[in-house]
Amino acid sequence: MLELRDVRAKIGEFQLGPVDLLDDVDYLVIMGPNGAGKTSLLKVVAGLLKAEGVVVLDGVDISKLPPERRNVVYVPQSYALFDHMTVFSNIEFGLRMRGVPRNERRKTVVEVARRLGVEDLLSRRPSQLSAGQRQRVALARALAIRPRLLLLDEPMASLDPDIREAASSLLRGLPSEYGTSVIHVTHDREEAYSLGDKVAVMYEGKIIEAGRPEEIFRRPRSAVTAKMVGLQVLRMEDGCFGVRPEDVVVGSGPLKARVLGVVRSLRGNKALLEIFGQQLWAYVDGEVGRYVDVELRELVPLEC
Repeated sequence: MLELRDVRAKIGEFQLGPVDLLDDVDYLVIMGPNGAGKTSLLKVVAGLLKAEGVVVLDGVDISKLPPERRNVVYVPQSYALFDHMTVFSNIEFGLRMRGVPRNERRKTVVEVARRLGVEDLLSRRPSQLSAGQRQRVALARALAIRPRLLLLDEPMASLDPDIREAASSLLRGLPSEYGTSVIHVTHDREEAYSLGDKVAVMYEGKIIEAGRPEEIFRRPRSAVTAKMVGLQVLRMEDGCFGVRPEDVVVGSGPLKARVLGVVRSLRGNKALLEIFGQQLWAYVDGEVGRYVDVELRELVPLEC
C-alpha cells in the first residue's frame, strides 16, 4: 500500500501538490491531461525528484531513502533501454547492479523473458525491436528485480492500436503474476477505465478526485473530471451538469437547439448543437434541419 501525505515539489514554474493519496489497490491509474504533473509525481515516489511531504510504502516511510533502496521501479514513456546492450544485458542490468551472482542472474533473465514472451529476442538490440517488443523488454528489466511497486509512465503511448489490447492484458496481469503493485499514468480515458482498480484524476499538480472506475466515469463530482471522462459540461440556471452525447436525444423533447454542423464518427453521425448559448454533441439518425427538438437525459450534477 502506498500513501502520500502533503507531497509538494517545485519544478521550474510548475507547482506539484499538495498531493494526498491512499493507494490501496493492485492497479492504480492516474489520469490527467499533459502538464498535469503525472510524471513528476511518479518521479517523487521513485525518489528521482526531491519533494516535501511523506511517501509511505507498506507502512515504511521511504521519503528520505535513495531510489535504489525504495524497492520501486520507474519505467519511463521512452522505456529507456540501453541501445548498446542486448536484450539479455538490458534485463540483467538491475540484477548486476545489485551484485546478484552470475548464474542466478542468468536464471532470472531467462525466466522473466519467457514469461513476458521475449525469450527469442535475448540476443537482439533494442533498435531491432518493435514498440511492443521494447515495452515487454522494459517490463522484463523492471520485474527482474522483483520490485514492490512498479511505476509506468504512459506505457502504451507508442503502441499501435492493433497491439494495445494484448498489451492491456499483459499489464493488467502483472500484480497477480509478479506480486507487484502498479501505478500507471495516462491521459487516455479508455485505458484508465479498462485497467484501473482505482482511478485518480490529476489536474494542475493536484489529485482532484479518486475512486473506482465505475464511480469516476459514471458519477464524477467535478466539471474537470467530467470533461476527462467524456461528459459534456452544461451550465444551467439551477447548476452545472454533465451529459454524454448519447444522452442528448434529438427529435423530441422540451428544448429547442440550433444545429451548427454534422460529422461522421465510428458510432454514427454526430451533430453539434447550440443550447442555452453552449455547444453540445449529440448522435443523430438521418438528416436534420437547422433547428431540432432536444431532450437531455441522465444529467450528472457537478461541482463547477
